[in-house]
Amino acid sequence: MSNTLYPVFLKLEKLSLLIIGGGKVALEKLQSVLANSPETPITLVAKEIISEIKALQDIYPNLLIHERAYQYEDFNGIELVIAAVNDVDLAEQIRTTAHTRNLLVNIADKPELCDFYLGSIVRKGNLKIAVSTNGKSPTIAKRVREMLTDSIPDEIDNVLDNMQDIRTQLKGDFDYKVKELNKLTTQYLNEKKENSTPSDLEMEKLIRITKTVQKRANIYLGIIGVFILFGILGLIIYQFNLSGDIQDFLNKDGHIFYWMLLVGFLAEIVAGSMGMGYGVICTTILLLLNVPPPVVSASIHSAESFTTAAGSVSHYKLGNVNKKMVWILFPLAIAGSVAGALTLSHYGEYYAHIVKPIIACYTLYLGLNILQNAYKEKSETLVQFKRKTNLRILGFTGGFIDSFAGGGWGPLVTGTLIKEGRTPRYVVGSSTVAKFSLTITSAVTFIFTIGIHHWNIVLGLLLGGVFTAPFSAMLTSRLPTKKMFVVVGIVVIIMSLISIMKSLL
Repeated sequence: MSNTLYPVFLKLEKLSLLIIGGGKVALEKLQSVLANSPETPITLVAKEIISEIKALQDIYPNLLIHERAYQYEDFNGIELVIAAVNDVDLAEQIRTTAHTRNLLVNIADKPELCDFYLGSIVRKGNLKIAVSTNGKSPTIAKRVREMLTDSIPDEIDNVLDNMQDIRTQLKGDFDYKVKELNKLTTQYLNEKKENSTPSDLEMEKLIRITKTVQKRANIYLGIIGVFILFGILGLIIYQFNLSGDIQDFLNKDGHIFYWMLLVGFLAEIVAGSMGMGYGVICTTILLLLNVPPPVVSASIHSAESFTTAAGSVSHYKLGNVNKKMVWILFPLAIAGSVAGALTLSHYGEYYAHIVKPIIACYTLYLGLNILQNAYKEKSETLVQFKRKTNLRILGFTGGFIDSFAGGGWGPLVTGTLIKEGRTPRYVVGSSTVAKFSLTITSAVTFIFTIGIHHWNIVLGLLLGGVFTAPFSAMLTSRLPTKKMFVVVGIVVIIMSLISIMKSLL
């Protein structure tokens, strides 16, 4: 059977909607409408109404709820009806009553009784795409929506604005404007298609191969650069007879420099494959080695100043940075990092017996969170229509926790923004740039408060990460991400528990 549906976009906020039903299905229908048209006047009637629906009434003043059986008078002044009930006979009764009033009705999970379907909506600014499977599978429609949402760039809104400006500047009748706009949008693609030849396809293939070879060449050049750097350092050490001073530096604090090389190596591998975990791993291990909490955070942020700088530049060049988000996040992130650093500097030494278990409990929580992510399936969940998180509060809180606990910006800030449905590409890029500002601020604050006696730890973490960088691209591509999550999560949990036990004994 062919799909004879004709998609129509309704200005729902100018129409009155009646929803009959108060369970989970009614909640899903209600959320779908409110997500696209939050000011739609809605009347919801049901004998029993779940608490999630009642909570929405506080957020949306145009939502009117009646906890009772529906009545014939409920159809007065209504223009569309959605029935979300489990009783088929009741659904048919609602449909019949709606039709006597010349109203269109949607019956949940009964496509054969529907006069219209609620599409799964792709939203990108002013662009909206309605996806429908002719009532056969809403789940497939939602999956298609996810694919389209990820594939359409956020910049499409700027393109639409530009096209509107061009349209207003064009002179002539409607047909002329349509022709000119069609030329603008299709000329480049047509030229590329017409000029495409088998040799062009071979050239594109050759370019892809060349890029792959160039990427590998860059890795090998990086490795060669590391060996050259070693050679230059060795020459300097020999020329100025610095071997004794360097040996004292390396053996300081129980050879902790070598431990930090290992920690920096492991943290860089994990961060490269998982996109998080650097601060968590470093904090957990340093606490286990009985390093004072202020030195832990100061060392990590000093080393991270270099890694986040490189990451920020990369994201900016790739166009992954939402400047507006950064300008909102980073001032409060800086304030939070200063507050966290000062708090830890003043109270970390005197109250180490209290601060250490607090930070260990926090890393324990992060370890559990990492382990949970390993087994979390990508299932379709109902979208929760809450107010967006206040970015300023999120930035300050993330900056404070990251500076005080030695890590946590990624899981808290980046994780929260992604869970809200924001584009991961821009969230990761923008939060990385904001984190660079807080790591610099935190490191400088610690230098002025506790000094720079922790450079053996900083240098170990930094060199361990730097020397790993040339190999990380090759190594992490071969590591199974899920198993990495499991291993890292378990290690962090065990080490955190050991730190907690040692602090309490």
